[in-house]
Amino acid sequence: MKKSLLLLAAAAPLLVGCAASSVAESDVEDTTKEKLSAEKVDCPDDLKAEEGETMECTATLDGKELKIKLTVTSADDDGAEWSIAFFD
Repeated sequence: MKKSLLLLAAAAPLLVGCAASSVAESDVEDTTKEKLSAEKVDCPDDLKAEEGETMECTATLDGKELKIKLTVTSADDDGAEWSIAFFD
């Protein structure tokens, strides 16, 4: 059974005046960690700044490692926003 908690996270612009094609792995991890108040977030790569793009990461909350799925909900020249879902 899948439990979901959706949160929106926004990344700061990567390059001013240039279209962002992806959000750097470290920015994804830092932003997601902050939004979840997690101890740690690990993602495998940069997140493509394309609506509907997904990526699975792990988050450490209260000492427990949990799987999370990020889904880009919107993207433009300034970066991307994504939802966060937890999995059992």
